[in-house]
Amino acid sequence: MGWHGRAGGRCSGQGSGLARLAALVLLLVVVFGLPLPGPGGRSEALGWPPRPTAAPAAAPLGVAAAEHLREVAPPGAVQQLREALAERQPRLRIVSPAPEALLPAGPWTLRLQVEDWPLVEGGALGLGPHLLVAIDDGEPLVLTSPETTLPELSPGSHRLTVMAARPWGEVVKSPGAMAQIRLHRTAVNSLALPEPGTAQLLAVSPGAAAAEPLLLDWLLIDAPLQHLRDDDALWRLRVTVNGDSFLVDRQTPLWLRGWRPGGNALQLELLDGRGEPLNPPFNSLVREVRLDPSRPRPAWQGASLSDADLAILLGEAPPAVETQELQELAPASIPAPTSAPPATPAPAGPQTAAEPEPEPEIEPELQPEPEPELQPEQAPAPEPDLPPAPPLVAPAEPAVTEPTVPSPDPDDLPPMAAPEPDPVQASLSPTPTPARVEVNADGTLRRDPPTGPLTAWRKRLAR
Repeated sequence: MGWHGRAGGRCSGQGSGLARLAALVLLLVVVFGLPLPGPGGRSEALGWPPRPTAAPAAAPLGVAAAEHLREVAPPGAVQQLREALAERQPRLRIVSPAPEALLPAGPWTLRLQVEDWPLVEGGALGLGPHLLVAIDDGEPLVLTSPETTLPELSPGSHRLTVMAARPWGEVVKSPGAMAQIRLHRTAVNSLALPEPGTAQLLAVSPGAAAAEPLLLDWLLIDAPLQHLRDDDALWRLRVTVNGDSFLVDRQTPLWLRGWRPGGNALQLELLDGRGEPLNPPFNSLVREVRLDPSRPRPAWQGASLSDADLAILLGEAPPAVETQELQELAPASIPAPTSAPPATPAPAGPQTAAEPEPEPEIEPELQPEPEPELQPEQAPAPEPDLPPAPPLVAPAEPAVTEPTVPSPDPDDLPPMAAPEPDPVQASLSPTPTPARVEVNADGTLRRDPPTGPLTAWRKRLAR
């Protein structure tokens, strides 16, 4: 009896010890996640939902995963320009406004200091090296001058980012080629900006193009370093074009074919190593990329560049002026040639007589000249058939201007032939005979003496 009592107490003590051990094992399973038997593990055994595991995004890396897009080599002219700009190390600094400046309402001026980077507007060839200015995560503005005026900022806090860009729009990703400050208007709103030192994504690929392939480029600021060892994926960029997605893990620009004409939907999302959004909501961007064949095609989209075009795009030579521009400027700078002949009429002379067209314009100026010659007091000689010497001949004879030389006797002068009429007057005046010959000394009209066989008899009868 005593033995049974002792055995029963020993069994009850062993049962309680087993219960405690089972409770301890269950506690270890719950706390440390030890696996339980069964196809679903401890989650299925306990009826809990599966625990998420850290894994990269499901989509594979590279453009090859896309269905309609494919990566191609850049145009040949792009490779020429890249080699020519390879030695350049652009350095940018924002001179004004100052960091954390509180700007007033209205437009404001941006001043930059640019070193070792030409700013070129290549005319018909397109852009050369230039700058891109982005407010927050908006579409960048092209800048070819270190100073410009920008529109008014909306109230609140903003990011101002300036980047050096190559002629085809790719951002230079070397140290010093980018500058960023924070600006405010009306009041500071720090919650509208990402925390300093956290990852930022900016889309810088062109918003429109004339032909494929199209450049896809972006800029990451303060992104985590990766590729230092195997399996250290800390960020991924998911690219979606018209619903076709793929992942990239390097800041390498892409030249893509497969865009459709017109508008294309582009979405860029920065993810962490597990495929979750990185530093949301600042790093999810949507853009529209337009493929418009009617747009001017820049020179860098060609297969190659001539030495002259390469010098223009690098800023080593001025852009050539187009023939159409010269024709548009010609009417404003050169007077019309049709207005030159009427503005320079020549006086009466042999040169003007040879030109038949100006006769109607000169005739009204020469018609009033015979009127003062009809006055009787201007007749110098009593003989009606001897007109006075032309006034232009007298200054040429020095003897006439000297008072000491006596005037010759009219009787001693040899008979003078009638001067030949001026060719201009002969061609312009309707009367071939000068008016001076048709008037007598007393002002009466002179008549030629009659001629014929009875003229002598009439003279005798008149005596």
